[in-house]
Amino acid sequence: MVPHLALAVERSSTEADRSQALLRDVISNHERFPSLFDANAAGMVLFDHTGSLVKANRAALAFLGVELEDIAERRYGAFLDRAWRDRAREAFARAAAGEIVETTSRVTVASGEVVAVGITLTPSVVDGIVAGVYAAGRLADQTEDAARKIQQFASLFGHNVDAVLALDCEGRVVDANRACRRITGYSARDLRGRTYLSLIAPDASLAARAAFQRVLRGESFATDTTLIRRNGRRIELTVTSVPIVVDGRVEGAYFIGNDVTEKRRLAAAAREQSERIRELYLVSAASPSGDVETQVAAALELGCRRLRCEGAAVARLERDKIRYLFTAGQTVREAGDTESLDGSLHRLILDAGAPLVIEKNDRRGLPALIGAPVPAHGDDARVTLLFTSPRGAAFGDADRDFAGLIAGLVGTIVERWEQRQRAELLAFYDPLTGLPNRTLLADRLAQTIASADRHDSQFAVHFYDLDGFKAVNDDHGHLRGDEVLRIIARRLKNAARAEDTVARLGGDEFVVLQPDVQSRAAVEALSARFLAALGEPLVVGGSTYRLSASVGVAMYPEDGRDGRTLLARADEALYRVKERGGNAIEFVSPSA
Repeated sequence: MVPHLALAVERSSTEADRSQALLRDVISNHERFPSLFDANAAGMVLFDHTGSLVKANRAALAFLGVELEDIAERRYGAFLDRAWRDRAREAFARAAAGEIVETTSRVTVASGEVVAVGITLTPSVVDGIVAGVYAAGRLADQTEDAARKIQQFASLFGHNVDAVLALDCEGRVVDANRACRRITGYSARDLRGRTYLSLIAPDASLAARAAFQRVLRGESFATDTTLIRRNGRRIELTVTSVPIVVDGRVEGAYFIGNDVTEKRRLAAAAREQSERIRELYLVSAASPSGDVETQVAAALELGCRRLRCEGAAVARLERDKIRYLFTAGQTVREAGDTESLDGSLHRLILDAGAPLVIEKNDRRGLPALIGAPVPAHGDDARVTLLFTSPRGAAFGDADRDFAGLIAGLVGTIVERWEQRQRAELLAFYDPLTGLPNRTLLADRLAQTIASADRHDSQFAVHFYDLDGFKAVNDDHGHLRGDEVLRIIARRLKNAARAEDTVARLGGDEFVVLQPDVQSRAAVEALSARFLAALGEPLVVGGSTYRLSASVGVAMYPEDGRDGRTLLARADEALYRVKERGGNAIEFVSPSA
């Protein structure tokens, strides 16, 4: 009794899954070598190992008069006359077991006509497993077309874009097409009679020998190998090995080679770029709240290593100069250095506006470099990234793209840093004048109190209120008043010493924190300097203003031992001055 077709070859589920995976590889070879299946003039149908149809070429579909979707997954026997189906199942089971089977049958086409055909069932064996079965059909009376078929095959062989070698059972070259001669560099006369192993690299010969033995056993499969051209250059090939079967006997093999040298080079470059990007991601993901110097340094060091460069720098355009913000590796500049924009390598990057590669130029004295503009915010935020290398080899497109990715990360880090700075300004600095606000002043007072307690010293808190400022707002508006306040703030800051803190509490009230005071005379001298600066005429919008200020001074620790008390006592002294007409200084406690 003939077993059901799907059970003709017993397999475990693992083997079946493996067979299906290998069948997908076989189908992919159709796409790589369309002339062997899809474009073949002979009708060919591919079934999986269970007998379900998975693919049919154009010639087979035209013969049957159907579309592929009409017959997909139909069983092998469904195409044949009922009287022939048991015989057909038996033939297919033998092919699914690895045997090449020649048989005849009758096929009913879409028009209803019954046609006698000769069928060759050829197992597609990959890695010792039957992945599927090819069914090649021919009309039973096609013998008169034999010469024409031979010519068609000769055309398929000779004009194939892939290299094709025909070998005898001893592994000697019988014929080679033009593509093969082009790839190997040998003429047809040079190739005929020599063994295929003489063309294979020594390190690949063992695998090539084993592959030839498999194809002599009737297997069709794909494998990788390395060929040595006549000029000694190594060529990477993917080779599809197909047995030459005549009357059921293997009489040689076709080796169909596809040059994948460039493809593998590109794949290797893609893997390297993927690894670069993975490392860059790790840099971007590590300590996002960390200090900007550490994060940028990590990005620059990664770039130097992956781009094989000796130094890197990030610089910002400031008017007609370049200021270096960060450097890494061997550079002639350090962070904080400046140089003229003219003649700078950064000028080239700014002018390009995109990742840029300049090869080494000994005549101009230029090293090899690769750079990119750094994405930044603000009209004047023109930042560049530059890697330099003494090497003579060219940078590739992947190198340029990677530099652009690093520039993007650096831009993100710098932007995050600037956002923190802006947030800090909003939290601790007066938005109108840029001076410390009440919050930051309270912090500075607490630090100064702690220092005074440690060193048993005293300090002074000056509280200033402008005399006559209300008239500026009333007569010329708040915009004019704001400009006057900005000028007053600059004058106070310029008059202050490095250790002093000048703050604005609001309106026209300013506070100066004078640390480590040795005497009241020192306080009076500093306050006199501030009053003199404030008393200078101010010219704003064509108008001249003459302002003065009233000053109240509280001393630590005699007038208070905390910041709130000191400010309150100094404010009281200030208003005593205002009541007397202003433009004077008064201490909270009279001198002893």
